[in-house]
Amino acid sequence: MLIGVVLGLAVALGAPWQAVAAAGLAVLHPGWFLAGVVVWVIVRARRGSGPGPEDESAFLRGLAAELSAGASLRGAVVAAAGRAPALDLNRAVRLCTAGRPPEEIGAALGEVLEVNRVGTAAAFRLASRTGGAIAPVVDSLAMRAEAAGRLARERAALTAQARLSAWIVGGVPVALVLLGLATGIGPGAGGLESGGLILVGIGLTLIAAGSLAVVAMVRRAAR
Repeated sequence: MLIGVVLGLAVALGAPWQAVAAAGLAVLHPGWFLAGVVVWVIVRARRGSGPGPEDESAFLRGLAAELSAGASLRGAVVAAAGRAPALDLNRAVRLCTAGRPPEEIGAALGEVLEVNRVGTAAAFRLASRTGGAIAPVVDSLAMRAEAAGRLARERAALTAQARLSAWIVGGVPVALVLLGLATGIGPGAGGLESGGLILVGIGLTLIAAGSLAVVAMVRRAAR
């Protein structure tokens, strides 16, 4: 009962529900939680890091350069796509090869470019309706993506200490108790009776709630 109250309070304070669910699973079913952590680490290791603002900036810089050199809009998109292999631009390239209208190409690019989702689609609509050069507009969008990348790096650096503190203060005790429950060695070992299990559950829940509060504050400050 108390565990549910604490987890509900964490959600009410703005903690991500995914993290709250993970904390509840760690308290109620530590074995399942450890298995889930292993699966999550393996999936993240195989997937790797996704594309970021730097990839978007590289593509837009290439697109502006191709347009300034006299390439057609469709040809510029195809040529610039090679400069950002991390971005999934296959659909936009296919539309260019098929000779589809710039509006469709811009919409396809907008689905991929996170920072300039709206701006890129608007630039392509402008090119379609006016026939004017949009290389300066694309170049400004590239600068915007670069600025977003710098801001993300600065945010990560400024919040690194808070995130590390949350992992150490909240993660290490929880990991030790879960390891003891799983292996029978160390904290949490010895076949906890109902009373001891309740105390351990309360302690883990309070630690998890504090860590979730720190995560929520960091995310709120980053917005």
